[in-house]
Amino acid sequence: MAPITFKQCFKGAWRDGFNALRNRPLLCLTIAVVLLITLALSVSLRQLALDASQSGEPALFRLRLALMSFGVVLVNIVAFSVLAIHVVRYTILGPDAARQSHWYGRDLWRYLWASIQIFVGVAAVCFISAMCAAFALLATGHSTPYAALGTLSALLILALIFVVLRLSLIFPQIGAGRSKQWRAAWQDSRGHFWAMLGTTLGTMLPLIVAGVVLTNLFAVVLTFMPTATTAVLGTLLLQTVLSVAWVALASSVSAWLYQRFANRLLTLDDAPDDV
Repeated sequence: MAPITFKQCFKGAWRDGFNALRNRPLLCLTIAVVLLITLALSVSLRQLALDASQSGEPALFRLRLALMSFGVVLVNIVAFSVLAIHVVRYTILGPDAARQSHWYGRDLWRYLWASIQIFVGVAAVCFISAMCAAFALLATGHSTPYAALGTLSALLILALIFVVLRLSLIFPQIGAGRSKQWRAAWQDSRGHFWAMLGTTLGTMLPLIVAGVVLTNLFAVVLTFMPTATTAVLGTLLLQTVLSVAWVALASSVSAWLYQRFANRLLTLDDAPDDV
């Protein structure tokens, strides 16, 4: 079998990503509505938090706002995960399997748990590295360590991108209902970092450009219709559409990279999950 090329990944990701949205239109429309509502809630909560900080509201009130904002973030994460799993199933397993699968269940919780593990790992590494770097620079007597901290931060970000991208094959593996094996994902991506990075960036670039163009066009339109309601509603709708398109395309290109590079992962269907 001939290896999958960048051209095939590019065309396949765009085709499958948006065909997946048409495969289960009710599910995707529901996710879009949920995202629209959560975006509106986020705007309202941010404004309430700003007003509360300026007016000196009690700490309990601000804590409630923070908890509500956290709840909105969790709903967004679940909605994005449901959509990502559906697109991965469509791309890897085919339209019939994607249409017949439940949007909830074990694979969703496994996907969320893997996302939490990576997020916590990244946050812990960033915090520990920042603290160690700050103490080291201060201990050596540097009075203005900001330039050095900036350099270290940039190197840390690059290292985290490398690690996260190398492990990213785990998400299509989980979405397809297969065993979660971190080591196998790391081994299958060995030697393919630049190909994975280039394919992802090259595939997502047209959508990024389209998003920038649409945002600027909307800003021009608002100069002729500068009402607050139009501005807020239009912005929320545009953010929702771009968010759904972004998740669909990113999930599809991830699935195509999985089909291109997964090897050992494909032999672990019945193996128990890693932590």
